[in-house]
Amino acid sequence: MYRAYGSIATTLAIALSVACSDSTSVTSTHVSIQDDCDPTSFNAALGVGACSRPGSTTFAQFNSELSSTQQVAAWRFVPSNLTVKVGQRLTEMNNGGEVHTFTEVAQFGGGIVPALNQASGNTVEAPECQQLTATDMLAAGTTQTGDVETTTGVDHYQCCIHPWMRATVTITD
Repeated sequence: MYRAYGSIATTLAIALSVACSDSTSVTSTHVSIQDDCDPTSFNAALGVGACSRPGSTTFAQFNSELSSTQQVAAWRFVPSNLTVKVGQRLTEMNNGGEVHTFTEVAQFGGGIVPALNQASGNTVEAPECQQLTATDMLAAGTTQTGDVETTTGVDHYQCCIHPWMRATVTITD
């Protein structure tokens, strides 16, 4: 019988010591940015390229759900509540078909699309959304990694296009 480390107990002890050691590497916590846009209807309504990945929610269904609930459930950050440690990074992957942002805001608010702000009941635009640059726009299928978290506390992130897409990040020691 082949035994690389002698026993299961030894293997677990080594794994735990590596996991708990003081490492200089920065770990990352992942957030999935999701939507379910139907390319045919979204591109017809918003222009070619508005939705670049297959989904099943039509533009009419999107507007109907937004009008009745002030959000569209398939447009979300997963997880929406997470805890990270000081020294970790957040990595965001846009797994949807539309462009999104993952913007840190002092307080949740509206975004840069007045009609979506009005329909979602977020009539006061978050000031941070007014300061976006092209690099803040996360295209479908792309990933971005944020800065290392340096202080404990609670941070708020939202999509400045779809302002009901929100995440609360608790940073601990």
